[in-house]
Amino acid sequence: MTATKLVLIRHGQTDDNQRQVFQGHAGHGLNERGREQAARLAARLVHTRVHLDAIYASDLQRAHETASILGEALSLVPITDPSLREVNLGAWQGLSSREVETRYAEEYAAWQRGDDVRRGGGETYAELGARIVGAIDRIADLHRGGAAAVVSHGAAIKTFTALALGVPTGRMRQFQVPTNTAVCVFERRETGALRLVVWNDAAHLGDPLADALAAPLVRAAP
Repeated sequence: MTATKLVLIRHGQTDDNQRQVFQGHAGHGLNERGREQAARLAARLVHTRVHLDAIYASDLQRAHETASILGEALSLVPITDPSLREVNLGAWQGLSSREVETRYAEEYAAWQRGDDVRRGGGETYAELGARIVGAIDRIADLHRGGAAAVVSHGAAIKTFTALALGVPTGRMRQFQVPTNTAVCVFERRETGALRLVVWNDAAHLGDPLADALAAPLVRAAP
């Protein structure tokens, strides 16, 4: 049977993204730039005649709003799934990196080292991984041989990718958080084996290679 296509999409930009504030399960909807990003991706998917059987989304506002913009363009109603949420960051939510480093110095230092700590009393990456893998497995089972989009969050997509590639959670910080509205594509075989086909494709926002080489490297929050 043909491999199942899983199209993972990070939500559009929010004001908290722009201010580099930890969002987790909190945060708000898209800002003007985020809505524009989602509209650009929607236009790209329509123009390239991408076929999707369904769109699933985290129930957090920023992800659901992104999925709604895509769904309207593709004549699909997004299906919400709380299991696709971002990692719960507990007391870190709503704080900047500097504020977290000041208030939770030991936790922050452990996280910087790559330790899988329960940040702010929230979730570990292991717990996030179990949740996001379970959700995407269920979606893949429902669309065997087809294609489904999953609109989720930076750390959630990164954690799923790390587990799919066999990368330890302590080394996840070695690859960047996907760009807002960037697309990652996996193929899942009948055996359950996953193959990464596309990573962090944000060509609808400009030339990703030129942007990466022109801009200074910035350490992303999640």
